[in-house]
Amino acid sequence: MDPRVLICLLFSGVCFTGAGLNKYVLVEEDKTWYEAQKYCRSRNGDLAIVTNMEVLNQLSDMTTITSWIGLNDFNRKTMDLYPNSWRWSTQTRSRSGYMNFESDEPDYNSGKEECVTTGTNGAWRDVMCSDLYAFVCFSGSSNNKTYHLIEQKLSWEPSKSYCRTHYTDLAMIENEEENQKVLSNITTPVWIGLYRVPWTFSDGTNSSFRTWWRNEPNNVYNNQLCGGVYDGGFHDQECTATLPFICSGRKYSRIKIMIESNLDLTNQNTKDNIRLQLSASLTRAGRTDFNLSWSAPPEKLDPAGLNDDNQ
Repeated sequence: MDPRVLICLLFSGVCFTGAGLNKYVLVEEDKTWYEAQKYCRSRNGDLAIVTNMEVLNQLSDMTTITSWIGLNDFNRKTMDLYPNSWRWSTQTRSRSGYMNFESDEPDYNSGKEECVTTGTNGAWRDVMCSDLYAFVCFSGSSNNKTYHLIEQKLSWEPSKSYCRTHYTDLAMIENEEENQKVLSNITTPVWIGLYRVPWTFSDGTNSSFRTWWRNEPNNVYNNQLCGGVYDGGFHDQECTATLPFICSGRKYSRIKIMIESNLDLTNQNTKDNIRLQLSASLTRAGRTDFNLSWSAPPEKLDPAGLNDDNQ
């Protein structure tokens, strides 16, 4: 008897298909974005992540109507959450807990307002980064800022570049005292250094790939925080809308272990005990996403026995 046995450990098994060949699966059941995400995650995957045009075209070919993917903009009104939140343009300190938006701001009007101005009342508004405004730069340390009004009207990015060339950066305002200092210098709305990076994927994938339909995202009724895919592009939707959805499965790793033993490895009790010990060891190591399969080499035939059978 050959005292060897081959055990295969399959980690992070691909969801949805027994063979595990499909990376993306269209689920033709109408669910809200939240329900769709729960469904995908219950099968060891997530809502589909789109990181390049090849994937986008693949998903578009799978569906004839809008289908949920993992794109979302949930942290739109938060200040201190990375990576999808408001932050300051200065490279030394990117986040802040202080904000002084108008009561109805930020509203992300038409899905295109990602930069901030401050008005003559000291209250902030989100506006399109391509709009033209005068701007305020700052110099000095983060604890002792001096503010400088630049009356030339530029869009947000050129304003930032100007401030970084001649001063430190666009104005960073971290408390009410600093807000009042900026307010004392202005007579019209001006750019400050606050901006945001909208839309991230639900599994935390760090990808800047975005291909929106024309005039999307548009944030109708200021309530479209979830993203779908259709016909080669993304568009925003209310998360409570019910749509089909596309899940992505996990890839798996196959590990083979060869065991040699004087025990009878064809005995079912022996096999069960080995599997239990391996499962316990993997669980203690924090792994729960595995399957064990058992394969024993075929017994070698005795040439003499073959000769006897043929006589």
